[in-house]
Amino acid sequence: MAHSFKYVTVNMEQKIAMTENNFTNKEMLQLLLDGQEKINSRIDSLHEKVNTKISRQELAGWVVVVGTLSAISTQM
Repeated sequence: MAHSFKYVTVNMEQKIAMTENNFTNKEMLQLLLDGQEKINSRIDSLHEKVNTKISRQELAGWVVVVGTLSAISTQM
């Protein structure tokens, strides 16, 4: 996809590139940073959710412990 840029003259004859949607580089960067913040917060919430659940290894470990204890108790 080809990008077409327009150039706008602002104070002190500085040129700022603007994309087709008329956002300046600074505005586009801010939009990207805002999107990154949303992604990071979503990842954090998913990470917390995963950490609160018991894993398969933990479940298998507890099944082995309970099975071992029940086997030992039936031998007595």
